[in-house]
Amino acid sequence: MFRTPIPTTEISQLENCSPDQLLAIFESCVQNGFRRVETGLLSSAWGVIFTHYFLSAEELVDDVEGGEHRLGEEQEQMLKAFIRADCARGSPFVQDVIRKGGKIDRAALIMMADLEDLATIELNGTTALHLLADACDKGVRPALIRRAGKRMLSQVFDRRGIPVIFSIYALGDLSTYDLDAIATVYSREELRQVMSRNRSGKNALTVFDELSAGLKKRASLDRNTFFKTNALKSTNTEGELRSQVDPVAGSLFPNAVSGKKSTEPDSGNVSDTRGFDALRADAPDAISTMMKKKPDSG
Repeated sequence: MFRTPIPTTEISQLENCSPDQLLAIFESCVQNGFRRVETGLLSSAWGVIFTHYFLSAEELVDDVEGGEHRLGEEQEQMLKAFIRADCARGSPFVQDVIRKGGKIDRAALIMMADLEDLATIELNGTTALHLLADACDKGVRPALIRRAGKRMLSQVFDRRGIPVIFSIYALGDLSTYDLDAIATVYSREELRQVMSRNRSGKNALTVFDELSAGLKKRASLDRNTFFKTNALKSTNTEGELRSQVDPVAGSLFPNAVSGKKSTEPDSGNVSDTRGFDALRADAPDAISTMMKKKPDSG
């Protein structure tokens, strides 16, 4: 769902077009229909337009929320009409942007679309608004919450009867910014009234408080990240290598058996007086000695 589009000759040609030329493609679809324009071409042109005007998705959100309208209000209204027309034909463009678009593409969809249009589209038991909430990037999710508002967050359900706000709650990378956005949309009493369609399970206020308490104990995580250990912070390479040797095998080293240890200058770690290579070379002799030793008769 979060795949970045692969550069193609077609996309390269679009990047050589001016924003006005690309906007004319969308305006033509609004006026004349979608008959001769492929969905892939439209979604690619969509991303190119907004990268002409904005350096990042966050800048786009700040611009629209601040009322600057770099594209022009008429052009923004035209794009809203385009998205409405796309939703009327089953929303192939909207789905393509949600599933394949980049971060700025989805941010532009959030800020340009009338989210009511996305809420009316049913797709395999869910809605386009649910899909957008699930795919929405962390940095612009608060803007989606604010733009959706209380009615769409709590009264637009998927086939299971789950409202959009609970789909957002279920994401694993919520932050305090998301909870702050929810708090600006709802009062605590209003959150208490929000539940699944069959009125079972926890209400939205209970989940909100649980998430808030959890974020106080740990920082927000990012989805699709891998755990990695920290690098060893020591200049004593020999000591670090020896610490990884199995304790039983380590006891075969003569100096380890005799217990002769010294501290290396400025290392802060304890190591054998002999070099590690020498110890490794002596290990076979130590093994032979142990094999020749007769067991106790008891």
